[in-house]
Amino acid sequence: MPAILANQHNAELAAIFHRMAACYKYLGSDEKFRAIAYNVAAKTIDSLRDDVELYATDIKTLDQLPGVGESIGEKIIEYLHTGKIKTFEKLKNRVPQDLMYLMDVKGFGPSTIKILHEVLKVNNREELINALEKNKLNGVKGFGKRRIENIKRVLKLNKDDKQRMPLKKAERTGNEILNEVMKLPGVIKATLAGSLRRKKETVGDIDIIATAERKKWKSIANKFTQLPQVDRVQAKGETRASILLKGNNVQVDLRIVHEYEYGAALFYFTGSKEHNIKLRIMAKEKGWKVNEYGVFDNKTGKCLTSKTEEGIYDLFGINFIPPEKRLGKDELERYRK
Repeated sequence: MPAILANQHNAELAAIFHRMAACYKYLGSDEKFRAIAYNVAAKTIDSLRDDVELYATDIKTLDQLPGVGESIGEKIIEYLHTGKIKTFEKLKNRVPQDLMYLMDVKGFGPSTIKILHEVLKVNNREELINALEKNKLNGVKGFGKRRIENIKRVLKLNKDDKQRMPLKKAERTGNEILNEVMKLPGVIKATLAGSLRRKKETVGDIDIIATAERKKWKSIANKFTQLPQVDRVQAKGETRASILLKGNNVQVDLRIVHEYEYGAALFYFTGSKEHNIKLRIMAKEKGWKVNEYGVFDNKTGKCLTSKTEEGIYDLFGINFIPPEKRLGKDELERYRK
């Protein structure tokens, strides 16, 4: 098996275990030890030099890996045979998957997300934005003014025209931080995304997509929040971090992904919002879904493409659309093959 494929195989399984750990963390103290166990197993799988399939001849062989007992070993074999883990599929139905990223936000935890989901009936980013715009969080226990403002910052809802930078200034600031990110140990590649990549006349904040080995993500996020330009940390987790810069209060968001997810993340976080919505509508008509991790078949859950933006557009029968042309008007039709 080629090394690149082996690494991707391990990375995909490790990512599932990390997400299962987050699900168990959300479900509460009764699942605390499961959350710890799956995090340990994820780190073990991600650190393997060889493909995990070499260890999956039987449960006893897998059991020799640190943190991999019989139960987790069975799930590894199940994944290798089917590409899915039934337990994880069931967990996803018990947890608001589209809100789990909020655990990375400073001051947030599972209990806060439960209030959003169970009390306010919020299931995803769009519904959270709607709740904020209608002031539904005001007066809810656990949601003071400061916490609400923090959520708005993370969701980028508090950027008015006065806070936006001219493109040239944004490019200077963005490239300065991008160069710092590229120096962080473990970073393979990093790219500016968002409205800056689309060459908008004014830019509200800066988005950076980076790839790295999974075991380096936490260290990279930590070091990013410790850059000398940082005034305040807005959010920090293993997959993303958000900071405010000294002097200008500009928000910079770093998202760390696997190499095989790079194209999907770059597409998703480049936007525009209208452009992404139009492609999601096209995907829905085909029985697919598009998110920051790739394009997926709704029935099988199989990832159809994720590594490059070109691959995503090609799947839809569309030529590559330059970032500055992604307006959400009629560009998808104009670039159709």
